[in-house]
Amino acid sequence: MDQTQFAADLRSDGFSVVNSSLKPNQVAPNHCHDFDARILVLGGEITVTCNNTPVTYRAGQCFEVPAGSMHAEQVGPQGVAFLSGRRRTGKLTAEGFESDLRREGFEVIHGGQKPCFAEELHAHDFDARIMVLSGEITVTRDNQATLFRAGDNCEIPAGCMHTTQVGPEGVAYIVGKVCRPVAVN
Repeated sequence: MDQTQFAADLRSDGFSVVNSSLKPNQVAPNHCHDFDARILVLGGEITVTCNNTPVTYRAGQCFEVPAGSMHAEQVGPQGVAFLSGRRRTGKLTAEGFESDLRREGFEVIHGGQKPCFAEELHAHDFDARIMVLSGEITVTRDNQATLFRAGDNCEIPAGCMHTTQVGPEGVAYIVGKVCRPVAVN
């Protein structure tokens, strides 16, 4: 399946799009999520066990895990990279956001910036996910500015050129940072 079409289909079905990867041999015993998940494996492999039935997914394969569905995950020896969609029935809370970050191996930082702080055009060597707790921040990428307020979140992939401009009240946020090696088959 084509990544661009997969992401477009996710958005049209009400999913938020998330790029992610998991480290080699990582195991997540039986658990469930508070969101529907739809995944396209980009590289490596992951085995998902539902109802005592393990199924291994590799590059190019898709699968879904409905919200509340008990399942276990076992990442292959090369790790796994994937494009996923998440669709929650309720609002994403700061606690849920932080839990998602930690489960996916992100370093979690609580921080903020002073009023009217601005960053020039730059890129990071890590993937970042940000949830605004209070105030506001404008992130401009691909010449498109997007304003994020309390409760909003965004993802800035490694290498994405962007600028930021903090609003007049400053901004408080949770940010997750992770360096992801690319999984290969």
